[in-house]
Amino acid sequence: MKKIASLLLAVCLLLALTACGSAKTETAAPAADASADASVTLTAGKLAVGVEIGYPPMEYFDEDGSTAIGFDVEMFTEIASRMGLELEIVDTAWDGIFAGLESDKYDMIMSSCSITPARQNSYLMGEPYVQNAIELLVPVDSDITGIEDVTGRSVAVQGETSSHDYLRDNDTGCEIRDYDKVINCFDELKLGRVDAVLTDSVVAAYYLGSDIDNYKVVWVNEEAEPIGVTYKKGNEALYNAIEEVLDAMSADGTTAKIATKYFGDASGVDGLR
Repeated sequence: MKKIASLLLAVCLLLALTACGSAKTETAAPAADASADASVTLTAGKLAVGVEIGYPPMEYFDEDGSTAIGFDVEMFTEIASRMGLELEIVDTAWDGIFAGLESDKYDMIMSSCSITPARQNSYLMGEPYVQNAIELLVPVDSDITGIEDVTGRSVAVQGETSSHDYLRDNDTGCEIRDYDKVINCFDELKLGRVDAVLTDSVVAAYYLGSDIDNYKVVWVNEEAEPIGVTYKKGNEALYNAIEEVLDAMSADGTTAKIATKYFGDASGVDGLR
């Protein structure tokens, strides 16, 4: 973690309410009027970003199978450019992405990371740059009409995400099927091997947009899960530098432009940070 109305609801919620590997390096062209204090990153002149590529539309590979694209990818590429830093994308399995931050494999995580109390206790979480909520998707012909109907049914989630946490923490009575990638969840749903997928609204909107005739959203969690950048605790210098750039991108319309590219013209970009 509906037909046409459902798509609009999913994407509006996403934006109006303001979660293996090998390392891959890309270089962002330095901005002429921007400079960064080398001390804010692990390696002088470089911004290393931990990301789990395989979570469309936020971060995934282009058709060539090697070029990272997506909302988050364009966002942190722009951040590195404005700071005059070389960008290093470190593709990391989700179940090890926080450990990678702790062991200084990268400077920050910008990979659809929901801001939760547990994560705020362990990490320095940035301000939300896009909003999100957990949604339940089912085939259009399913008789499941809400989360209360999953008792005795199989529900697919990406392992160790907030959707996974929701099913473990709440007595839904469903059979939890956890997978390494959210893409695997939808593959299983298409094949009829699971009854539903619980995932972020940003992902739900993507799949509804590309396959509206086959899926519908039947439940949206009332508790919002805003998405923010994750930093190692104590790294206030990088936190302040990145958050300042994100504020500027919001003010000059860059964030809205990127959002429209990946979420569609009907997304209601006024709700973005």
